[in-house]
Amino acid sequence: MKSGLFEANRDYVRIQIVYSLLQEEEAATLHVIGSFLLLDGRENEATFEMMKDESCFVRLVELIKQGMTEDGRLHRLLLELLYEMSRMQRLSKDDLAHVDDGFVTYLFEIIEQMSDDVDDPYHYPVIRVLVCMKKSTIILALTKELVSTE
Repeated sequence: MKSGLFEANRDYVRIQIVYSLLQEEEAATLHVIGSFLLLDGRENEATFEMMKDESCFVRLVELIKQGMTEDGRLHRLLLELLYEMSRMQRLSKDDLAHVDDGFVTYLFEIIEQMSDDVDDPYHYPVIRVLVCMKKSTIILALTKELVSTE
């Protein structure tokens, strides 16, 4: 992120990496993409906004649903990226429509499977994702209610 190429072409590089996230299937490449987006997004909220605008929420949910159990570090990275993006950007009704009961159950199962180890690295990211999605659901419900009472 300190390279001359990135400094001179930030928006172009970001959008290309976001598009790569939407298309990539290879775990090693997803590690690089996810790490870049997470680090860049923490320094520049516009990255998470761009990700939301390009429907990365849906893609991240799909990748997490796939389980990627062979690479726990990637799975955790994707959970952290989903959380950070969701925390920074308000989720839409369309985004939340991709979060079905099966996905929520899957997240709870991750916590349950690791319940013997309080230091397990999955607990915190999974719980943060669940809380963030619940918060978004409440905000949507309240917004809908406020609009209907006007």
